[in-house]
Amino acid sequence: MADDQIPEEVDATIDASLGDAKPSRRRKRRDPAYRVVGDSKIPVSKATGKVWKSRVAQGQVHTKDVREAWSEAIRYFENDQLPHREGQENASGNTRGNRKLNDNITETENVVFANVTTMVPALYARNPRAEFTSNVEARKPLATILERLVNVLGARKAAPGINMKPKAKRAVVTCLLTNRAWVKIGWTNKAESSEQALIDLGKLSKELEKAKDAKKIVEIEGKLQALEESIDILQPSGPFAKVKTPFEIIVDPNAKEIDLSDANWVIEEDMLPTEYILAKYAKKGRSSKEYKSIFQPSHVMKATLEGDEGVENADNFSIFSEDKDSTAKSFGFADEESFNKAKMTKVYIVWDKVTRRVLMFNSKDWTWPIWVWDDPLSLDTYFPFFPLTFFESPNGPLTKGEVTYYLDQQDAINEITDEDRRARRWARRNIFYNSNVISQEDATAVLNGDDGTARGLNVPTDIKLNDVIASIVPPSLQFEKIFDKEAKYRAIDRISSVGAVLRGEQFKTNTNKAAVQANTQSANMRVDEKSDQIEDWIGAIYWGVTQLCLMNMSRDDVISLIGEEGEQWENMERAEISQLSMQVVGGSTKKPTSAAKKEEALELGQVLGQFVNAAPGPVLKVMLEVMQEAFDEITMREEDWQELIDAVMQQAGAEQTTPGDGAQGGLEVANASPEQLKQLLAQLPPEVKQEVQAAIQSGVPPQQALQAALAQQPQGGNGSASPQGAPPQTPPVAQ
Repeated sequence: MADDQIPEEVDATIDASLGDAKPSRRRKRRDPAYRVVGDSKIPVSKATGKVWKSRVAQGQVHTKDVREAWSEAIRYFENDQLPHREGQENASGNTRGNRKLNDNITETENVVFANVTTMVPALYARNPRAEFTSNVEARKPLATILERLVNVLGARKAAPGINMKPKAKRAVVTCLLTNRAWVKIGWTNKAESSEQALIDLGKLSKELEKAKDAKKIVEIEGKLQALEESIDILQPSGPFAKVKTPFEIIVDPNAKEIDLSDANWVIEEDMLPTEYILAKYAKKGRSSKEYKSIFQPSHVMKATLEGDEGVENADNFSIFSEDKDSTAKSFGFADEESFNKAKMTKVYIVWDKVTRRVLMFNSKDWTWPIWVWDDPLSLDTYFPFFPLTFFESPNGPLTKGEVTYYLDQQDAINEITDEDRRARRWARRNIFYNSNVISQEDATAVLNGDDGTARGLNVPTDIKLNDVIASIVPPSLQFEKIFDKEAKYRAIDRISSVGAVLRGEQFKTNTNKAAVQANTQSANMRVDEKSDQIEDWIGAIYWGVTQLCLMNMSRDDVISLIGEEGEQWENMERAEISQLSMQVVGGSTKKPTSAAKKEEALELGQVLGQFVNAAPGPVLKVMLEVMQEAFDEITMREEDWQELIDAVMQQAGAEQTTPGDGAQGGLEVANASPEQLKQLLAQLPPEVKQEVQAAIQSGVPPQQALQAALAQQPQGGNGSASPQGAPPQTPPVAQ
């Protein structure tokens, strides 16, 4: 019970029992022990904020070492060659020298970047087509509708599509570096979408035109301001998918499964515009300009690129401090309005699986949550986060990326590469001459190069010029084996999934076919392992999106996406969805090249060719459709298809009207292959076989000889021997 609901006589009784006199004025009311937050009037304990603040700190301490490894791997990936370069206008080349024997690195080779960018197209070349399989016969039509709907949403760029390909590729890059990437899914309701905001904006504009008194005008202008302040961050209605870095997700440290099945809570870090939070979640006071809200801006988007103090998140934000010096001009803004628009608030969104609630806190004030939701998505897994990992650790889901395990080799390659540049520079510029033999003037004349004239040098007759002028390379080049990068590359190949096969390197001349095949199989095995993880991950995401669509998407929206098939669409509650027995597989992420398509088409044609006699029409049509998709040179027009169908039907009709089994057998013999002729001959009686062989030896074509033999067989015999006791019929031999 809140303190304002306690009767005054209770307070008086307590004061009397303690020996205190009755206060002359009413005591200041204490803060309530709980507060009702959100539209659903959810009570929240006063200690809730402290609990979740401590859990955020606990999660950050638990992942401190791993976060440092993640940051280092990403730093190596983004390490380009600009920091150690000094260019000059209208000229190429790096003017920064490395002439001295020091630790300066002026030439690098980023193997981390090369490996990651090589793996991405091998792992995720295209959006996979999800495959839905219903274990219940009655739900198979629904599985087909869901499969079509989700595949359209996954590939579509405009709303309500989620445009999965660029998000998944970014997640794959992150996972290759850190072995952890997240995709968050959600649903934007129509009432909270940008489309509805535009509709409301139009209505308020019309109301403002019709307003007659000043009070109404002020009220409408306030609504317009709140709507305009929030409309720039609102999303279109429908499903959405976002990539979350491993730094933005804090998982319950007691969880041992990466799929969050045993996690009690997950905390998501995000940055939201302060004005958006004020417009959506705060209320303005009656007699002041202050908002009834417990949060305050924590960051400011930088207006200029100068200065590095107080910078977070790749120079995008400066930390906001509420002192007298924190003005618009101090942050590089020309006016207060732009300054307010740039203010950002770091929030922590708590997903509590135990209570199935979502709480949003300001990072600078954990007294009360900004807002509370009661299971807003109703997913079967509760959490809307889907993790991608490529390998596991025996100690649990907290792992470092594979890049972390070959950073030493990357440093060694950079040292060797830089030493090569130093040697080249010394060979070009570190030049000496024998002053006992020639003068500096003569040596300079040689080094100055061609000036278009013949020049004489004072060199003794028994001395060669090359013996008196020479360049000296660094002493380290005496040890070439130490500066061989090949061993470092091999060590990296063993750790990473990128080898000579994926890099497209040419095998050595002494590599035999078996070794090449073994290397290829090994590389494919490691790529297939990662591809399998991605396909399972995509399947889980698509199943989550499917649940959101079943609960929220209207039939009209479904019909607009997949056509008339969506007429059967019906929305379901969470309990109904839990009864669906379906398996969702992500499908292949490998891009079908033209060569792969042609190879698959030819293999399918060989398989279908075995059934062409049984059903020539359908088989021929399928084969031509496959060939048309695989070979760009084949184009079947509508009239071509009709002509093909007519010819097949005409041939089938002629076969049906031909009387006698013997004639049908003759038609089959005429079109039979040599293998089929052998099979037919094997079914004949021995006497008939001898007659056929004699006819073939006398010059009769095999088909004709066999056809004549079959024609002489009894009508119902199908080439079998004559009845017992009757003499066998001998086919006439054609001359």
